[in-house]
Amino acid sequence: MQKEVFILDSNIWISYVITKRLTDLVALIHSQQLTVLTSPPLVEEVREVLSRPKFKKYLKHSDINEVIILHTKLCQLVVTDETTYQLSDTKDNFLLNLYNKGKATVLVSGDKELLQEASALNYHVMTLREFELLTLPAQ
Repeated sequence: MQKEVFILDSNIWISYVITKRLTDLVALIHSQQLTVLTSPPLVEEVREVLSRPKFKKYLKHSDINEVIILHTKLCQLVVTDETTYQLSDTKDNFLLNLYNKGKATVLVSGDKELLQEASALNYHVMTLREFELLTLPAQ
């Protein structure tokens, strides 16, 4: 069986940070030896979203830097070209570029529109719940 190569959309990272489960994600990636890809636009999107005023009650500026450092240590960095222009929300096209260039096998997102459109374009996509069911060890 081919080993899965994951892309976790920024909303997945944000979800783990806000629910104070980032250590769970780190443990999951390490224990299951998951391959997770990132790119400069994804790193920047995570930073930008976490810097929004509505998240100030959850994190300090130094926490955001720690999240970014952790993100870049956990993930394989892939530099992509802007070649895919298939999504109606054009700011998400970088995820498809990362998927293609990094030879990802799964895109995980909480964005329903992205999941629907990418699936229709024959990308393998799943929700956070599906990702956790797939990757968490059987109890």
